Amino acid sequence: MEKGAQVWAVDRDGDDAWILCEVLSKTDTELKLQQIDKDSNVFARSRVDAKPAAGANDEVMETRYEGVELANAKLSEADRAEGRDGDLITLPHLHEPAILHAIHERFTYGKIYTWTGPVLIAVNPFQRLPLYTNVSGTVPQMKGSYFRATSSDPGQNMLLPHQYDQPISSIRSLHLCHFFFFTRQ
Repeated sequence: MEKGAQVWAVDRDGDDAWILCEVLSKTDTELKLQQIDKDSNVFARSRVDAKPAAGANDEVMETRYEGVELANAKLSEADRAEGRDGDLITLPHLHEPAILHAIHERFTYGKIYTWTGPVLIAVNPFQRLPLYTNVSGTVPQMKGSYFRATSSDPGQNMLLPHQYDQPISSIRSLHLCHFFFFTRQ
């Protein structure tokens, strides 16, 4: 965490759980932070005991500060349009404030479904969203804009993060199993 780095800090005095800050200075004992959207809010956080970094030998120590986590770089509109924000596993820093921020960002753009690996997170928008077509007398159908081609198989359509993806994947797997079982006999 060097000077100028963006970090998340626990909000001890306000209503937010975490606030986005910039590192102003770093000493051996503390980190001086400034809230990004409120320049007058400058505060310090104490260094906590160092521990071995994940996957490293005992000589490499990870420096930690009380209630501070590194922030992820902001995604560009092009990355967002490609759906790179659809799976939280792709975040370089995966911790509580990063997850909350990513879900909030997606919610702001009207994307209520987000993957975390195989787990689907759904946020109730408390409003109707234009995700389905209105076909009278039938089960609602997904709009075509919610489908995308995967890079591994351009002919194979795959849902962006959505509740229908799990059943569709299961049905596709069953069809493959059925095909292989009956073609080998």
